[in-house]
Amino acid sequence: METATPWISVRRSGDVVGVVPYLVGYHPNDAVVVVGVHGATGRIRFVMCSRPPLPDPADVARRSLRALREHGCTAALLVGYGPAERITPQVDAFAAAARAHGVELRDALRVTDGRYWSYLCASTSCCPPEGNPVDPAGSAAVAEAVARGFSAWPDRAALLDSIAPAAGEQRARMDRATVAAEARCARMWSRREPGGHASFSTAFRAEGLRAVRAAVDGARAGRPPEAPAAVAWLALLLVSVEVRDEAWLRIDPAEAGVHVDLWRRVLRLADPCYTAAPGSLLAFAAWLRGDLALADAALDRVARAVPDYSMAALIRRALDAGMPPGGWRPPAAEWPARRGPD
Repeated sequence: METATPWISVRRSGDVVGVVPYLVGYHPNDAVVVVGVHGATGRIRFVMCSRPPLPDPADVARRSLRALREHGCTAALLVGYGPAERITPQVDAFAAAARAHGVELRDALRVTDGRYWSYLCASTSCCPPEGNPVDPAGSAAVAEAVARGFSAWPDRAALLDSIAPAAGEQRARMDRATVAAEARCARMWSRREPGGHASFSTAFRAEGLRAVRAAVDGARAGRPPEAPAAVAWLALLLVSVEVRDEAWLRIDPAEAGVHVDLWRRVLRLADPCYTAAPGSLLAFAAWLRGDLALADAALDRVARAVPDYSMAALIRRALDAGMPPGGWRPPAAEWPARRGPD
């Protein structure tokens, strides 16, 4: 998992260890994090975090060096989370690859049980044998990250729980609303005008565009869809690629957080049959915001529901390639307006 960052500065090892969870989106465990740094400024350009269990060290090194080149980084930091016997081989492989490719490894750190050690610093005055305590409260980089809107879940499990399907009575209400939405769709089909499928598709698309625009406008005003009937109907309408694309086009990078909240809600509440579109929309909005952990988790949910969903596959390729959100350009503003009635 890779993410671009809004130019956060790091000055010391404690800054790196403290800020990484905020850049990754959660506190890693049994993971290796590679931080790409702009050589002249010392500012973080991107972060790549492996998932547990730890992958092959050579694979981490290869993927990391490719991402460093793509992001224009000439220096890197590595932070491993776990015991020495698991982290040291990762550090050795990455250090060798960095030397071979002319990338400066500024520090390599291991975090275990709330303390961190440096593989490169031999001074006992700053890097004692017992390690240093992790102290995010004393880090200027953490303060900068929080001020920029970054947060960190306690672990990846907590992140996954934030997009888990609704349960209990909330699930029961949504199940009833989904049955009603499907019946509403069936009535639209039965009342179609002469022209058969084409007339139904036109009416369905128009209904979908209105629903998407109402949901997005409401979310921008702090009023996302609340009623189970509205959420179930919106989720069903998103099965239309044109309706989904209308929602996609409306995800403005400047308001990505609004769309994250909207589509996270729809993803959690929607029937599993209708999660591919809201999950992909959530992943895209999270990617634009720089929250690659959330984007990654949302794509995992989509893959379980619809393994070959094309929008999710496209976003997954962007994440795996380390494409920064700044590389995306929205379509011309007038294009969505030509897609249908308000």
